[in-house]
Amino acid sequence: MFQRLRAGWRLAKEVRQSVSKDKSMYIFPIASGLLGVFIFLFTMFMIFFAFPGSVSNSIDVLFIIAFFVASVVVMFTTTYFLLAMLIAYRSFNGGNPISFRTALSRTWEYKKYALEWAIFYTIIVSIIRAIESRIRGIAGILIGVIGSLTITIATFFAVPAILEEKVGPIKAIESSIHTIRKNFGMTFGGMAYVDLYTLIFILLGFFLIIGAIFIMGSLALPLILLLLIFAVGVILIVFGLILKFTYMNVLKLILYDYFNGKGLPEGFDENTINAAMKKKRRNKGMDLGDFN
Repeated sequence: MFQRLRAGWRLAKEVRQSVSKDKSMYIFPIASGLLGVFIFLFTMFMIFFAFPGSVSNSIDVLFIIAFFVASVVVMFTTTYFLLAMLIAYRSFNGGNPISFRTALSRTWEYKKYALEWAIFYTIIVSIIRAIESRIRGIAGILIGVIGSLTITIATFFAVPAILEEKVGPIKAIESSIHTIRKNFGMTFGGMAYVDLYTLIFILLGFFLIIGAIFIMGSLALPLILLLLIFAVGVILIVFGLILKFTYMNVLKLILYDYFNGKGLPEGFDENTINAAMKKKRRNKGMDLGDFN
Protein backbone atom coordinates (compact mmCIF):
# COMPACT_ATOMS: atom_id res chain seq x y z
CA MET A 1 0.00 0.00 0.00
CA PHE A 2 2.70 2.50 1.03
CA GLN A 3 4.79 1.57 -2.01
CA ARG A 4 1.86 2.36 -4.25
CA LEU A 5 1.22 5.61 -2.38
CA ARG A 6 4.82 6.74 -2.90
CA ALA A 7 4.67 5.72 -6.55
CA GLY A 8 1.45 7.71 -6.96
CA TRP A 9 3.01 10.86 -5.57
CA ARG A 10 6.12 10.38 -7.72
CA LEU A 11 3.85 10.08 -10.75
CA ALA A 12 2.05 13.29 -9.78
CA LYS A 13 5.42 15.02 -9.44
CA GLU A 14 6.55 13.77 -12.85
CA VAL A 15 3.37 15.10 -14.46
CA ARG A 16 3.81 18.52 -12.82
CA GLN A 17 7.44 18.75 -13.87
CA SER A 18 6.69 17.67 -17.42
CA VAL A 19 3.88 20.20 -17.90
CA SER A 20 5.85 23.00 -16.20
CA LYS A 21 8.56 22.79 -18.85
CA ASP A 22 6.16 24.57 -21.20
CA LYS A 23 4.29 27.25 -19.26
CA SER A 24 2.09 28.01 -22.28
CA MET A 25 0.21 24.78 -21.51
CA TYR A 26 -1.73 26.61 -18.82
CA ILE A 27 -3.13 29.07 -21.37
CA PHE A 28 -5.42 26.41 -22.83
CA PRO A 29 -7.56 25.72 -19.72
CA ILE A 30 -7.73 29.44 -18.90
CA ALA A 31 -8.86 30.37 -22.42
CA SER A 32 -11.23 27.41 -22.55
CA GLY A 33 -12.85 28.31 -19.23
CA LEU A 34 -13.32 32.00 -19.99
CA LEU A 35 -14.59 31.36 -23.49
CA GLY A 36 -16.86 28.56 -22.28
CA VAL A 37 -18.60 30.78 -19.70
CA PHE A 38 -19.03 33.57 -22.25
CA ILE A 39 -20.39 31.24 -24.94
CA PHE A 40 -22.81 29.56 -22.55
CA LEU A 41 -24.31 32.85 -21.36
CA PHE A 42 -24.32 34.32 -24.87
CA THR A 43 -26.05 31.26 -26.36
CA MET A 44 -28.72 31.21 -23.65
CA PHE A 45 -29.36 34.93 -24.11
CA MET A 46 -29.54 34.75 -27.90
CA ILE A 47 -32.06 31.89 -27.89
CA PHE A 48 -34.35 33.69 -25.45
CA PHE A 49 -33.88 36.92 -27.39
CA ALA A 50 -34.71 35.20 -30.70
CA PHE A 51 -38.04 33.87 -29.36
CA PRO A 52 -39.35 36.63 -27.08
CA GLY A 53 -43.00 35.80 -27.73
CA SER A 54 -42.55 32.22 -26.59
CA VAL A 55 -41.14 32.99 -23.18
CA SER A 56 -44.45 33.38 -21.39
CA ASN A 57 -46.03 30.32 -23.01
CA SER A 58 -43.30 27.70 -23.05
CA ILE A 59 -40.54 28.84 -20.77
CA ASP A 60 -39.65 25.28 -19.71
CA VAL A 61 -39.25 23.95 -23.26
CA LEU A 62 -37.34 27.03 -24.37
CA PHE A 63 -35.03 26.81 -21.38
CA ILE A 64 -34.31 23.12 -22.04
CA ILE A 65 -33.52 23.83 -25.70
CA ALA A 66 -31.34 26.81 -24.80
CA PHE A 67 -29.52 24.87 -22.11
CA PHE A 68 -28.90 21.89 -24.39
CA VAL A 69 -27.60 24.02 -27.28
CA ALA A 70 -25.40 26.05 -24.92
CA SER A 71 -24.05 22.83 -23.36
CA VAL A 72 -23.16 21.40 -26.77
CA VAL A 73 -21.37 24.59 -27.79
CA VAL A 74 -19.44 24.74 -24.51
CA MET A 75 -18.53 21.05 -24.74
CA PHE A 76 -17.31 21.55 -28.30
CA THR A 77 -15.19 24.51 -27.20
CA THR A 78 -13.73 22.58 -24.26
CA THR A 79 -12.94 19.54 -26.42
CA TYR A 80 -11.39 21.71 -29.13
CA PHE A 81 -9.09 23.49 -26.67
CA LEU A 82 -8.26 20.18 -24.98
CA LEU A 83 -7.20 18.65 -28.30
CA ALA A 84 -5.12 21.76 -29.01
CA MET A 85 -3.42 21.45 -25.62
CA LEU A 86 -2.56 17.80 -26.22
CA ILE A 87 -1.22 18.61 -29.69
CA ALA A 88 0.96 21.34 -28.16
CA TYR A 89 2.21 18.95 -25.45
CA ARG A 90 3.12 16.29 -27.99
CA SER A 91 4.92 18.82 -30.16
CA PHE A 92 6.90 20.23 -27.23
CA ASN A 93 8.03 16.80 -26.05
CA GLY A 94 8.83 15.83 -29.63
CA GLY A 95 11.32 18.69 -29.83
CA ASN A 96 9.12 20.93 -31.99
CA PRO A 97 7.35 23.39 -29.67
CA ILE A 98 4.48 25.32 -31.22
CA SER A 99 2.61 28.46 -30.24
CA PHE A 100 -0.88 28.67 -28.80
CA ARG A 101 -2.23 29.94 -32.11
CA THR A 102 -0.50 27.20 -34.10
CA ALA A 103 -1.95 24.52 -31.81
CA LEU A 104 -5.45 25.89 -32.33
CA SER A 105 -4.85 25.99 -36.08
CA ARG A 106 -3.71 22.36 -36.19
CA THR A 107 -6.77 21.33 -34.21
CA TRP A 108 -9.07 22.60 -36.97
CA GLU A 109 -8.86 19.24 -38.76
CA TYR A 110 -10.48 17.67 -35.68
CA LYS A 111 -13.48 20.04 -35.62
CA LYS A 112 -15.87 17.41 -36.97
CA TYR A 113 -14.86 14.86 -34.32
CA ALA A 114 -14.98 17.47 -31.56
CA LEU A 115 -18.52 18.45 -32.56
CA GLU A 116 -19.68 14.83 -32.76
CA TRP A 117 -18.19 14.18 -29.34
CA ALA A 118 -19.83 17.30 -27.87
CA ILE A 119 -23.29 16.32 -29.15
CA PHE A 120 -22.94 12.68 -28.08
CA TYR A 121 -21.61 13.48 -24.60
CA THR A 122 -24.25 16.16 -23.96
CA ILE A 123 -27.06 13.80 -24.99
CA ILE A 124 -25.82 11.01 -22.72
CA VAL A 125 -25.42 13.33 -19.73
CA SER A 126 -28.84 14.89 -20.39
CA ILE A 127 -30.50 11.47 -20.46
CA ILE A 128 -28.92 10.50 -17.14
CA ARG A 129 -29.93 13.80 -15.54
CA ALA A 130 -33.49 13.42 -16.86
CA ILE A 131 -33.80 9.91 -15.40
CA GLU A 132 -32.27 11.08 -12.12
CA SER A 133 -34.74 13.97 -11.85
CA ARG A 134 -37.73 11.65 -12.41
CA ILE A 135 -36.78 9.28 -9.61
CA ARG A 136 -36.92 10.69 -6.10
CA GLY A 137 -34.94 9.76 -3.04
CA ILE A 138 -31.92 7.55 -2.70
CA ALA A 139 -32.68 5.66 -5.92
CA GLY A 140 -32.37 8.86 -7.94
CA ILE A 141 -29.10 9.75 -6.25
CA LEU A 142 -27.70 6.27 -6.89
CA ILE A 143 -28.67 6.42 -10.55
CA GLY A 144 -26.93 9.78 -10.88
CA VAL A 145 -23.77 8.58 -9.14
CA ILE A 146 -23.58 5.28 -11.04
CA GLY A 147 -24.34 6.99 -14.34
CA SER A 148 -21.69 9.67 -13.81
CA LEU A 149 -19.11 7.09 -12.73
CA THR A 150 -19.86 4.90 -15.75
CA ILE A 151 -19.46 7.83 -18.14
CA THR A 152 -16.21 8.89 -16.47
CA ILE A 153 -14.69 5.42 -16.79
CA ALA A 154 -15.98 4.69 -20.29
CA THR A 155 -14.79 8.03 -21.69
CA PHE A 156 -11.50 8.14 -19.79
CA PHE A 157 -9.26 7.84 -22.86
CA ALA A 158 -11.85 9.04 -25.39
CA VAL A 159 -10.21 12.38 -26.26
CA PRO A 160 -6.71 10.89 -26.68
CA ALA A 161 -8.34 8.26 -28.92
CA ILE A 162 -9.97 11.00 -31.01
CA LEU A 163 -6.61 12.75 -31.29
CA GLU A 164 -4.74 9.61 -32.27
CA GLU A 165 -7.27 7.80 -34.45
CA LYS A 166 -9.59 10.59 -35.71
CA VAL A 167 -12.73 8.64 -34.88
CA GLY A 168 -16.28 9.41 -33.80
CA PRO A 169 -17.61 9.08 -30.24
CA ILE A 170 -18.56 5.39 -30.41
CA LYS A 171 -15.16 4.29 -31.73
CA ALA A 172 -13.44 6.60 -29.24
CA ILE A 173 -15.28 5.00 -26.31
CA GLU A 174 -14.55 1.51 -27.65
CA SER A 175 -10.86 2.39 -27.84
CA SER A 176 -10.98 3.89 -24.34
CA ILE A 177 -12.64 0.83 -22.81
CA HIS A 178 -10.27 -1.51 -24.65
CA THR A 179 -7.25 0.37 -23.29
CA ILE A 180 -8.64 0.29 -19.75
CA ARG A 181 -9.52 -3.41 -19.78
CA LYS A 182 -6.24 -4.40 -21.38
CA ASN A 183 -4.03 -2.48 -18.98
CA PHE A 184 -5.89 -1.80 -15.73
CA GLY A 185 -8.64 -4.34 -15.28
CA MET A 186 -10.97 -2.64 -12.81
CA THR A 187 -8.63 -0.16 -11.09
CA PHE A 188 -6.94 3.14 -11.93
CA GLY A 189 -4.70 3.33 -8.91
CA GLY A 190 -2.37 6.31 -9.00
CA MET A 191 -4.72 8.60 -10.92
CA ALA A 192 -6.18 9.49 -7.52
CA TYR A 193 -2.86 10.86 -6.32
CA VAL A 194 -2.51 13.21 -9.28
CA ASP A 195 -6.06 14.38 -8.67
CA LEU A 196 -5.42 14.77 -4.94
CA TYR A 197 -2.64 17.31 -5.54
CA THR A 198 -5.01 19.68 -7.34
CA LEU A 199 -7.77 18.98 -4.82
CA ILE A 200 -5.62 20.55 -2.10
CA PHE A 201 -5.91 23.98 -3.72
CA ILE A 202 -9.63 23.57 -4.40
CA LEU A 203 -10.44 22.54 -0.82
CA LEU A 204 -8.26 25.28 0.67
CA GLY A 205 -10.05 27.87 -1.44
CA PHE A 206 -13.44 26.42 -0.49
CA PHE A 207 -12.64 26.59 3.23
CA LEU A 208 -11.44 30.19 2.90
CA ILE A 209 -14.72 31.17 1.22
CA ILE A 210 -16.80 29.37 3.87
CA GLY A 211 -14.64 30.94 6.57
CA ALA A 212 -15.13 34.43 5.15
CA ILE A 213 -18.90 33.94 5.04
CA PHE A 214 -18.96 32.57 8.59
CA ILE A 215 -16.76 35.35 9.97
CA MET A 216 -18.89 37.97 8.21
CA GLY A 217 -21.88 36.94 10.30
CA SER A 218 -20.13 36.48 13.63
CA LEU A 219 -17.10 38.78 13.91
CA ALA A 220 -16.71 42.49 13.33
CA LEU A 221 -13.80 42.39 10.88
CA PRO A 222 -13.23 45.03 8.20
CA LEU A 223 -15.24 44.32 5.07
CA ILE A 224 -12.18 44.78 2.88
CA LEU A 225 -10.39 41.98 4.78
CA LEU A 226 -13.34 39.61 4.35
CA LEU A 227 -13.53 40.41 0.65
CA LEU A 228 -9.80 39.77 0.36
CA ILE A 229 -10.14 36.36 2.03
CA PHE A 230 -13.09 35.55 -0.23
CA ALA A 231 -11.12 36.60 -3.33
CA VAL A 232 -8.12 34.49 -2.33
CA GLY A 233 -10.44 31.51 -1.90
CA VAL A 234 -11.91 31.98 -5.37
CA ILE A 235 -8.43 32.34 -6.88
CA LEU A 236 -7.25 29.12 -5.21
CA ILE A 237 -10.28 27.22 -6.52
CA VAL A 238 -9.76 28.51 -10.05
CA PHE A 239 -6.04 27.75 -9.81
CA GLY A 240 -6.79 24.21 -8.65
CA LEU A 241 -9.26 23.66 -11.49
CA ILE A 242 -6.70 24.88 -14.04
CA LEU A 243 -4.09 22.47 -12.68
CA LYS A 244 -6.62 19.63 -12.56
CA PHE A 245 -7.67 20.16 -16.19
CA THR A 246 -4.06 20.34 -17.37
CA TYR A 247 -2.43 17.58 -15.33
CA MET A 248 -5.18 14.99 -15.61
CA ASN A 249 -5.63 15.35 -19.35
CA VAL A 250 -1.90 15.34 -20.04
CA LEU A 251 -1.55 12.20 -17.92
CA LYS A 252 -4.38 10.54 -19.86
CA LEU A 253 -2.53 11.27 -23.11
CA ILE A 254 0.76 9.98 -21.70
CA LEU A 255 -0.83 6.75 -20.49
CA TYR A 256 -2.81 6.24 -23.70
CA ASP A 257 0.31 6.65 -25.83
CA TYR A 258 2.38 4.48 -23.50
CA PHE A 259 -0.13 1.63 -23.42
CA ASN A 260 -0.41 1.76 -27.20
CA GLY A 261 3.32 1.40 -27.78
CA LYS A 262 4.45 5.02 -28.19
CA GLY A 263 6.71 5.07 -25.17
CA LEU A 264 7.05 7.71 -22.48
CA PRO A 265 8.14 11.34 -22.68
CA GLU A 266 11.36 12.44 -21.02
CA GLY A 267 11.20 12.53 -17.23
CA PHE A 268 8.78 9.62 -16.76
CA ASP A 269 9.77 6.30 -15.25
CA GLU A 270 8.07 3.12 -16.46
CA ASN A 271 8.33 1.40 -13.09
CA THR A 272 6.68 4.36 -11.34
CA ILE A 273 3.72 4.28 -13.71
CA ASN A 274 3.27 0.52 -13.42
CA ALA A 275 3.46 0.68 -9.61
CA ALA A 276 1.15 3.69 -9.24
CA MET A 277 -1.45 2.57 -11.77
CA LYS A 278 -1.47 -1.08 -10.69
CA LYS A 279 -1.04 -1.97 -14.32
CA LYS A 280 -1.65 -5.55 -15.40
CA ARG A 281 1.50 -7.56 -15.87
CA ARG A 282 2.35 -8.97 -19.24
CA ASN A 283 4.66 -11.70 -20.34
CA LYS A 284 6.57 -9.35 -22.55
CA GLY A 285 7.69 -5.96 -21.31
CA MET A 286 6.90 -2.87 -23.27
CA ASP A 287 9.88 -1.01 -24.65
CA LEU A 288 10.14 2.73 -24.27
CA GLY A 289 9.99 4.20 -27.73
CA ASP A 290 10.27 7.75 -28.91
CA PHE A 291 7.49 10.06 -27.81
CA ASN A 292 6.34 11.68 -31.01
